[in-house]
Amino acid sequence: MTGIVPSGVADEPKTSEKVKKDDDRKHVVTRQASIFAVLRALQKSRAPLSITFRNHSDQVFTSIVLKVDLDEGYFILDEIAPPSGHQHAISGGIFSIQANDKGIQVFFGNNTITGTGSNGGAAIYKIPLPKQLIYKQRRDAYRAHIAIADQVEVKLISYERQKPLVGRIIDISSTGCKVEFPYIIDPAFTDFEVFDEVSFDLPESEFDTSVLCAAEARRATYLEDRHMTQCGFRFLSPDGYNQRQIDRFVAYIQREARRRGLD
Repeated sequence: MTGIVPSGVADEPKTSEKVKKDDDRKHVVTRQASIFAVLRALQKSRAPLSITFRNHSDQVFTSIVLKVDLDEGYFILDEIAPPSGHQHAISGGIFSIQANDKGIQVFFGNNTITGTGSNGGAAIYKIPLPKQLIYKQRRDAYRAHIAIADQVEVKLISYERQKPLVGRIIDISSTGCKVEFPYIIDPAFTDFEVFDEVSFDLPESEFDTSVLCAAEARRATYLEDRHMTQCGFRFLSPDGYNQRQIDRFVAYIQREARRRGLD
């Protein structure tokens, strides 16, 4: 890759009307591991990115994420289209990136490239990981409450925690679940904390398989009087097989709820 010296001084990002709402502060992500997870999910889904250059906001360019490197603190973009976007980028232009993927809206500004290369004859660009991004999720899919007889044990592993967390899933949807832990989590969950491995076995009476994916922590509640913690988790881009097993389990829980309601 050849070095590029960015020109200009970064200032406040120009955001769209959607991300100028008063509640944006609640959706700002600053933890680098969480930012990595968001960009990695965009990479895995090959989500199209909308790119807007400062002083050229009348035109929107497109690209996709090709690689994300947490240790080195950068990500790689594919060639920006149309070609005039490439010229803006290599001239040190400052740009914002926005993506919408499976109900998730991501936005971050003040980007400049620090190097260029090629991939199969097409230009690629090296860009530092953002210091923060705005991450918004649409209202979650219908979440099915799990009866005590069907609740399953779940194990959560974070490479940044000394030991796994073990709890019970008490409700679940196609996009996430709520877990109850019979103890107070210490250290407490951080916003958007990423768990690299979340695994649980599905009920043997109906399934002969398990689920394994990554997830991020959302909305923890600490019940000191009951010595218990409850926390919602969002699944992070499960592969096709694991997503199908999650969807099958949700459908099974819904069928069981209807059956029991008729009994």
